[in-house]
Amino acid sequence: MKEELLQLFPTPLLIVPYEQPIDKELTYLKTISYRKQQQNGNFRSDDSYLLRNEEFKDIKNFLKEAVDKFTTNVLNTKQRLVITQCWANRNPKGSKHHEHVHPNSIISGVMYFQINEKLPPISFSKDRQDGMKLDPEKYNHINSESFMLPCKPGELILFPSSLKHSVPINHGEEDRISVSFNTFCIDAIGSEQSLTHLDIRRLMNEHN
Repeated sequence: MKEELLQLFPTPLLIVPYEQPIDKELTYLKTISYRKQQQNGNFRSDDSYLLRNEEFKDIKNFLKEAVDKFTTNVLNTKQRLVITQCWANRNPKGSKHHEHVHPNSIISGVMYFQINEKLPPISFSKDRQDGMKLDPEKYNHINSESFMLPCKPGELILFPSSLKHSVPINHGEEDRISVSFNTFCIDAIGSEQSLTHLDIRRLMNEHN
């Protein structure tokens, strides 16, 4: 018998490329209004429902298809997720984004519209830090506590909303521009037997 290394309970992260030009969407993102986030010096769009705009019709369809692919092929479930809020982020030179998760969401996504090798990548961190650890000679997916993921314009990243992530300080000259979104399930989840059942539609009908 030979040795076998198992990686239990891996965290799924799906990268989906958008095969169409993003020039018109990037131009639109540069014209909308933003509010400054004082803690980090970055900016968030005033509009947190970008997919309602005609300019994002094609992107909306792409994001919906990608979310369906994640739930079907990665999570192996027939339960459906819908996109809730969707907003734009601008990180000018000297700004960052603190480590955070996305509450009230199941799967979150980030799509990049202006990014290059001189702009900071997104950073993911382990949810649980080891109380004691050995010093690795070389880091890999097992012994690392954080992971920097460089991305290209037009790439979408999907990941569990509970996964900690951040953006390091932007030392580049350009703004780093991305669009983020959250999702939630429109079908019943859990089971009555395990006392985890949640059916929002039925609850709404019962209380109306």
